[in-house]
Amino acid sequence: MSIDIAKKVLEEWFSRRGLRLEYEGDRELVLIEGNNKIYVRISSEEFPTESYIIDELSATMKDRLKYNKAYIAFPRNARGLINGKLFRSHWVGVYLYDIANTLGDPDKAVEELIPSIPIQLQQGVGEGIERRISEIERELDDLKGSVEKLDVKSLMRDVSELKERLSKIENIVNDLANKVSKLESMGITTTITPSGDRESNVANELPDFLSNNPWIEVLKRRGGGNG
Repeated sequence: MSIDIAKKVLEEWFSRRGLRLEYEGDRELVLIEGNNKIYVRISSEEFPTESYIIDELSATMKDRLKYNKAYIAFPRNARGLINGKLFRSHWVGVYLYDIANTLGDPDKAVEELIPSIPIQLQQGVGEGIERRISEIERELDDLKGSVEKLDVKSLMRDVSELKERLSKIENIVNDLANKVSKLESMGITTTITPSGDRESNVANELPDFLSNNPWIEVLKRRGGGNG
């Protein structure tokens, strides 16, 4: 997405609201609204990473004391990736712009997603604000370092390996289930019966003229002893 087109969309939208353009840089607009000076940094990244957003915040905070309000403008597709708490804690607002909407309703081409927290540029409070700005810049550096330490590629490899192992286990289980199903369909089953039950079953299967014969009982006892 072209930064030049985005700048034009933003300039026209601000102009409709009575803001006057004071300065235009490669990716920056400085506008005047009454006694307020507003800084807008423009991003063309539709799917910004957290590290990218932190870099944009750091660049915006460097000159934060020069402006009453500061914003970063992102394409509208970046809406779901914006951490509102992060921006509010650093006094920076967010605009979302949509180039396609300029052909329909130009007033809907830009949306203020997060308002900027204004700073009163007065000499009496300048030192306190400057200290806070320095603290925020250090916090951003620490946050950026934490994000960069995350080995995302390594985590993705581990997840991929786990998926492969799970897939192999599922295949093994499916093979075993198929084999058991085939055995059952062939009428092959396995059962385990206690020895006492086995003997009583054998006795029940003998003909009537042998089942009550005392010699049979003697032979059974001898056979059990030899086993």
